[in-house]
Amino acid sequence: MAWALVYGKQGIAADTLTYGTGMQAAQPAPPAPTQAIDAAPVERLFDDWGGLQPKLQALGINVQFNALTEFASNVSGGTHNAASFANQIGFSNDINWERLAGVTGLSTHIIIVNRSGSSVSHSFGDNLLPVQEIYGSGGNVALHLVSMYAQQTMYDGRLDIELGRMNVENDFASSPLYCGFLNNALCGDPKALPAGDIGHSAYPDAAWAMRIKLHPTPDTYVQSGVYEVNQGLYSNVNFRTGWKFDTSQDSGIYIPVEVAWLPQWGPDALPGHYKLGFGYDTSSTYKDFTNSLAAAGVPGYTAQTHTGNFQGWALVDQMLVRNRPGDDTGLIAIGGFIQNDPNNTAYGHQYIAAFLDRGFWDARPEDGAGVMFTYVGVSSRLAAVQSIEQSLGLPLSNKASGVQSHEMVLEVNYDLHVFRGVHFQPDFQYVVRPNAQANIRDAAVFGFRARVEF
Repeated sequence: MAWALVYGKQGIAADTLTYGTGMQAAQPAPPAPTQAIDAAPVERLFDDWGGLQPKLQALGINVQFNALTEFASNVSGGTHNAASFANQIGFSNDINWERLAGVTGLSTHIIIVNRSGSSVSHSFGDNLLPVQEIYGSGGNVALHLVSMYAQQTMYDGRLDIELGRMNVENDFASSPLYCGFLNNALCGDPKALPAGDIGHSAYPDAAWAMRIKLHPTPDTYVQSGVYEVNQGLYSNVNFRTGWKFDTSQDSGIYIPVEVAWLPQWGPDALPGHYKLGFGYDTSSTYKDFTNSLAAAGVPGYTAQTHTGNFQGWALVDQMLVRNRPGDDTGLIAIGGFIQNDPNNTAYGHQYIAAFLDRGFWDARPEDGAGVMFTYVGVSSRLAAVQSIEQSLGLPLSNKASGVQSHEMVLEVNYDLHVFRGVHFQPDFQYVVRPNAQANIRDAAVFGFRARVEF
């Protein structure tokens, strides 16, 4: 089954799901695709819902229900030992209006979730790289709106336009492969991007937006968009449910640009995705890190704000060995680099290296394994201010208990296909310098992810 449709951050843009469906259990053949985007078929616990799913798909209606839980416990390290569950129940609906009503190239998409639980990372002192990607921003409400938008394709799919409530992560610097891992350093898109700029909105929250993608050739694209920047985006006060479309805290717009090359190499047609992108936030609300010193009355410092924020990314994934048919059933290498403006964000830069392998075992073709390493460097400007605060006996900026420099995470997991539509993924993570602090012990974290597609 496609990676993106079974993990926490479901709903990555439908046309990024070029990894196919692998070697699923036998399913009723879906209708032939039309110009509008058809969602990829998914293996379900209840199979075809007594024949209802094929009928809905014939009409262009794709409905999905799934449940996900992630358990994690730091058995050593951190500030103290702790354990927690984070949970999500998800609903998504994609409608191909070309199939349903004859409107050429039009489709609509909506995702709603219910989230609960807590993050063990916060319990053992790490606020930078949560080991459970599913935690956060759900609002603890019954129905939290993740996204709701329309998509129009034209000229045989060469031009693709989206409009509505959506997040940057839905289309930019993202891949369904990234949620093969539990740590939020990568799942959805690299953590340094949404954490480095609130304008780079991320699952499960959305803003008013429009995105345009152009395919000059079948194996290239260039895309850009305009996204509302709302300073209250992740706060429960303003966007707890996701259904409040308030613009009173808007501070500007976020403009991302991404170009990509999508080759297929050799006789086995090994797929790859090579992406370069940047984003610019026009907001004038960025506060200088030295403002905390000014607020404390330290001589020589005055409160300052910055206008504009820049982010850049280079991301790649490439299948190295094909194990069987299906664009995600092989050994895939993943790499990436993120650079933020160190004047504006704690997440200065991030490196990513990972491998995913699926379909390598003939007896268990739906199983998969992954290993991921990431390095996040904290802004040198923030660290310099924290050093001054520490020397003066002041509380440290960024809610830190020690001067922050860098954090590293190594994750290893194995994805077990338990039954039709059911997966269980044991996971181990080793966190070096939690919260990027030398005064917090390295943490060994054991856990698992369990998910069911109904």
